[in-house]
Amino acid sequence: MMRSDLSSYFEEPDFKQLIAKYEGMVKNHTPIYFDTDELTDLADYYIYIGKETEADKVMEYSLQLHPNNTDALIYKIRTLYFNGNKEEAQQLFNLIEDTTDREVLFLRADLLIEEKKYKEAECIYQELAEAEGESLQILSDIVICYMDVNNKEYARQWLSKIEEKGYNQENSQIYRDLWCEYCMTFDNPQEAEKALQMSVDEHPYSIKYWNGLAKCYLAQCCFLKAHEAIDFSLAIDENNQESCELKAYCYMQEENYEEAIRIYEQISQTSFNNKDRIFSQLAQCYVSLGKFYRAIDYYTEWLTEYPQISNYVKAEIYRNISECYCNLGELEQGMKFIDFSLEYDPLAFEAILHKASIYLNVGDYQSAEYLFQKAEEICPDDERENMLYAIALSYFLLKQHPQVIEWCEKAMKEYPDSVKKGIVQLSYSYFQIGDHLGGFACLREAVGLYKNDQLDEKNAQMLRTMINDMQERNKDKNIDLNEFNL
Repeated sequence: MMRSDLSSYFEEPDFKQLIAKYEGMVKNHTPIYFDTDELTDLADYYIYIGKETEADKVMEYSLQLHPNNTDALIYKIRTLYFNGNKEEAQQLFNLIEDTTDREVLFLRADLLIEEKKYKEAECIYQELAEAEGESLQILSDIVICYMDVNNKEYARQWLSKIEEKGYNQENSQIYRDLWCEYCMTFDNPQEAEKALQMSVDEHPYSIKYWNGLAKCYLAQCCFLKAHEAIDFSLAIDENNQESCELKAYCYMQEENYEEAIRIYEQISQTSFNNKDRIFSQLAQCYVSLGKFYRAIDYYTEWLTEYPQISNYVKAEIYRNISECYCNLGELEQGMKFIDFSLEYDPLAFEAILHKASIYLNVGDYQSAEYLFQKAEEICPDDERENMLYAIALSYFLLKQHPQVIEWCEKAMKEYPDSVKKGIVQLSYSYFQIGDHLGGFACLREAVGLYKNDQLDEKNAQMLRTMINDMQERNKDKNIDLNEFNL
């Protein structure tokens, strides 16, 4: 089943009866028999609404009723493997009786992809495709597998096989839906928009397609059009949770946080689905408004209502709480919660950087420098550039300009072909230590990046302020600053 079809399936009366039957059993502690397909559908439902813990319980119950059930074993193997318990996952994999089962083969391919063994995975997919006569369904499933791991090259290859079979947007809704997912996955919302416009023209009462179109507009920052698409969806069902969430998210992107909060809080009071995501968005809104205690309330509620969330998520929540306390000037509380974060994920370099910044703020430079070095050692290669600039920013906020220069220059030396994200701070720091030659050289580069729209908004605002201040201070002096006009 295509992922986009799940929401409509879960709204069907028969499935709602199945949910009521299962949840009634849980509430009354009275065991009831369910077949394997029913339990698998229930697990899919709980995953869809963000209740992974409930999905785990469903599949544990499935193994109690059907100890050798392949679907339940596959689910548990995936959970174990992606939580790092690879040995236990392999032991459980050896218990599967039918290793030629379709889903078992998909599992084997997924695990091979996780190990970057693409050639071996491709052999399995080819075997599956041939066994099912290269049907549209099997080819689509393989494309989705590669989209899930963000592998554009292989996803495109298998999508081409579908096109070679004669399927296109004009003659196949399945292909059109898959093409939309492909475009959105690989950052081409313009093409997805064209396909979705065709779909809403043909299915004007489909909430799925109106919401999909809204997501395309949001990806392109076309907020007015996004609101219009969401309003069509809400006209069909004013209580549709996805539509309401999209409406709130649209307001967030427009920085209308009060309206976003109003909608999110309404959802949190009327729905039990995906409340973890609602808590996260509410906390972010309150952080943006500078209402850090309210943000802490929602982060805390998230931890309370979802005690079984992964250690990774717990670590992130505790780090966010720490940052809120630091913004409130409560550094002792900030240190307490960043230590909680590191208990759950000791190698999270973002948390280590944050703890180092707290040490900087209390004047313990030796401890800060030690942690910055530790973050350097464990930071993934694809995050290293951002990390170096983050360290420079930590020093910049405390006006430690020699260290700002050291870390910015290190980043620019290691990544000479990248946009110089710290160029404004570097220019300012040079001026502050009296190196006007270096300051003006960096300022020229910063102005060039600004005019080419290559500075983010925070750096652009800082550059504007910096140049305005320079022009104001030197307006009575014979200094030509015209080349720095923005």
